[in-house]
Amino acid sequence: MAENRIFRRWQESPVIRKVDEEKRTVEFVASDSSVDSYGTVLPVDKWDLSRYQRNGIVGYMHDVYGESWTKSADPDDVIGKGEAFVEDDQLVVRITFEPKDLNERADKIFRKVQFGTLNAVSVGFVPTKKGHMGDEERDEDPKVYYYGGMELLEVSIVNIPSNANALRRSIEAEQASWEIEDVEKKEIDKPALEPEVPVEDADEYKVSLARARALLAKNN
Repeated sequence: MAENRIFRRWQESPVIRKVDEEKRTVEFVASDSSVDSYGTVLPVDKWDLSRYQRNGIVGYMHDVYGESWTKSADPDDVIGKGEAFVEDDQLVVRITFEPKDLNERADKIFRKVQFGTLNAVSVGFVPTKKGHMGDEERDEDPKVYYYGGMELLEVSIVNIPSNANALRRSIEAEQASWEIEDVEKKEIDKPALEPEVPVEDADEYKVSLARARALLAKNN
């Protein structure tokens, strides 16, 4: 299902709005509604921030999802807490970095942000509604993918953006997973076929389902 796939996106032109050294807080513009270099749009009005407001995780390079085959889980992978809000058609994240006596890694990253060697953030999210390629009748670019809804999971300070080709494969996989959901729903909801209906028509949904599953498998 598409909502189980974690996606990442960074702000194309990093913007630090405010730094408070005493409170150890930095405000970043994390996203907006413009077309990014990957050919996608995350509409600001489509963000669901409710989960993040309950547990505002901030990490470094998205290394916050726990133990993996490459490394063990480390609580210091979480370097601070965040508050997310929409303002001036932008998704803004206010990050409070953990103090040095609690997390030396967080302190180093905070000092690098102050110095200017780290100045970008990336959002980790899951799609919550089916997106679409642009519709010219709605003044959209037909070559651009518009997300239908996104739930914010975490925010990370990053060195460099993710690979554009890898992201394009993820988008194709997302579209395939939504197609599978649509086809499976039609399988459940469609009425029983009459005996005189041709076999080709009876197999239409199964063919579509197989095609979508093949596309999803190719991108995994």
